[in-house]
Amino acid sequence: MPPAVPVATYRLQLRCGVDLDRARTLLPWLVQLGVSHLYLAPPFHAASGSTHGYDVIDPTRIDPVLGGEEAFAALSEAAQRVGIGIVIDIVPNHMAFTPENPFLADVMRHGANSRFAAVFDIDWEKGPIHFPVLDGTLAEVRAADQIALAGSGDDPQLRIYDREYPLRVTPLAQRLAHAGTALDDAALDALLAEQHWSLGDWRASADRIVHRRFFNITDLIGVRQEDADVFALTHRWIIDAVAAGKVQGLRVDHIDGLARPGGYLHRLREAVGDTPVWIEKIVKPGEQIPANWPIEGMSGYEFMSPVTRLLTDPAGLAAMREAADGAVPPSTAQEVRKVRWELLEQVFTPELERVTDAAMAALSAPEDARPALMDAVARLATAWPVYRSYAADLCPLSPQIAEAVAAAGPQQDTARLLDLLRAPDDLLARTFAARFEQLTGALTAKSEEDTVFFRSIAFLPFCEVGSEPDLGPVDCDGFEELMAMRAAETPLALDALSTHDTKRSADARAVLIALSHFPQAAQDLYAEARETALNLGLPEGWGIYALQTALILRGQPDADERLAAHIAKAMREAKELSRHEAPDEAAETAVTALARTLLNDMADGGLMPQELAASFQAAVETVVLAQAALQLTAPGVPDIYQGTEGLAIALTDPDNRRPVDWEGLMALDGGNTGLSARKLALTRELLARRRASPRLFAQGSYRLVAAENALLVERGWDGEKFTFTIPIPVQQAARLAGQAA
Repeated sequence: MPPAVPVATYRLQLRCGVDLDRARTLLPWLVQLGVSHLYLAPPFHAASGSTHGYDVIDPTRIDPVLGGEEAFAALSEAAQRVGIGIVIDIVPNHMAFTPENPFLADVMRHGANSRFAAVFDIDWEKGPIHFPVLDGTLAEVRAADQIALAGSGDDPQLRIYDREYPLRVTPLAQRLAHAGTALDDAALDALLAEQHWSLGDWRASADRIVHRRFFNITDLIGVRQEDADVFALTHRWIIDAVAAGKVQGLRVDHIDGLARPGGYLHRLREAVGDTPVWIEKIVKPGEQIPANWPIEGMSGYEFMSPVTRLLTDPAGLAAMREAADGAVPPSTAQEVRKVRWELLEQVFTPELERVTDAAMAALSAPEDARPALMDAVARLATAWPVYRSYAADLCPLSPQIAEAVAAAGPQQDTARLLDLLRAPDDLLARTFAARFEQLTGALTAKSEEDTVFFRSIAFLPFCEVGSEPDLGPVDCDGFEELMAMRAAETPLALDALSTHDTKRSADARAVLIALSHFPQAAQDLYAEARETALNLGLPEGWGIYALQTALILRGQPDADERLAAHIAKAMREAKELSRHEAPDEAAETAVTALARTLLNDMADGGLMPQELAASFQAAVETVVLAQAALQLTAPGVPDIYQGTEGLAIALTDPDNRRPVDWEGLMALDGGNTGLSARKLALTRELLARRRASPRLFAQGSYRLVAAENALLVERGWDGEKFTFTIPIPVQQAARLAGQAA
């Protein structure tokens, strides 16, 4: 069995060549590494072709693609034999919105009378379930022979493209199915008029969506975990697996999507006893999660930013921001507010309507008050300073919320909405609070992580999940204080540096952190990138983005292809020259060419002279190892993302989900002295120390002081002490030593 206090988790992405049997073969490697828990991406039955597992279609069974129940049982048994626990990532907030989903298929056939209707967050009063899946009008798709009858009279279905949609068993459906004739427009219209669901062009019918989505992803449908029966159904496998000793920990995905996260967590805790529970949650600087949540902690985003802030040189950061002036938005906060308005007008229209409906009901407002109330909801959501409050769980609003709303300007309707969030005994007010908070979480993520983090790009390590573009460095005292707060509140929280959702891996961020230690070189590089972009007729900001990305990928395998894929995604996320809904491939090709030019100039020594390149690479290596050492010696439980025990340069997904070269990692034991081998050796050394003294590292005192060209970590617990010296770049060491003096 794994130790009572977790030593470290190891995150493994399933699918794309890694199934449960493959996971079982990696157990000896994990034992050698020294982790205590294997942390699996969602293993449940997911939509066909899923590459990540978050599009679950049935949470009550293990995906056959991964080997099914037998393979999971074999993995669990093998893990127990070698003393490794299993942590699984669970997805309570949503399922895949597809007829493949057996629960949704039943709802499609039987509507609101389905025995599974309560599972999904659907507003039946708004009309039938809507599938915006057509690439054109209904008539155009039918004329292209992309719609046809399928199934039988007892199980009539409509095949649309390559997917079958269940139909109500009606005389018309049975007659058409028995006849076996081609559908004409009239017959198709009559057939669809009978259904509990409708079809539309994906570009023009989003306003007909009646289900709660995950963010703005129509292919994912919200699940009503606030209903005890729904919780019991969707957690049946999880509860049984924990009771049977097959699972020793849970990581709850997207806690902020739930109507009442606190209520859900208390219900989960009651169901799984003292099994460790971690949550995926992003907090803003100074924000606290509710103190009464029965969890071990968060999944580690709040750990990454302090590490970056500690190792970033202030002079270099200032130089980079100065060099980017005029090429990036002048105010990140204003840019976020602008993007939120655009998203509310163009993307989150169904969600805004739903929140307004809840406000109208809670305030008993007349219909003519709707426009003003909708505007107030939008203004409040635009000014909201955190992902969400927890008023629906009866938590008081924090002072920072009141300050942010006040700064946005007074408005009578906004004040009335705030009163609803503070009304604990009003059921309709609680419904409004849940709907509003589900909107603010999605709106914050899409406006910041998925848009402005690709615009306010003066220093990309701060454009990261759990961080913010305008943050500044911290010194040893500041870092120590942040660690002390986490240790006091959630001593077993996960400490992550790279995850499946980070925009850049820790080692990729290390490249740019190292650049901050060369202020003049950074300014020169930024100026060169801006000029190159201008000469190509491109926005200068994309020159700066391309430069930083090229720096990260220099010397990496398949750099050209990975660069092209990442630039296209980054531009679509930024939503300026291109976007996911309407890609501008010409613009993407032009910026990719710019990035490749910069990459080639680096390879030729044109952008970075040999002497500077050598010093820069030494700084990169120092930062890579310093980040790992800080993670492995800090309070909490280190979470190691697959492959990052060695050097791992990765950009945002899917780049960070590429297959791991396990054989290459294992070959590092053959006397290799490169950076990957040194990082692996450091990881093993510190995990061995953690395994020998788990409470010292998880709960002991923590001090961080500046030493000569290094940081000195001091840990203590019940008379036991541990010290470790972490080399850092010389410039940073001098700064921290000066501040300490």
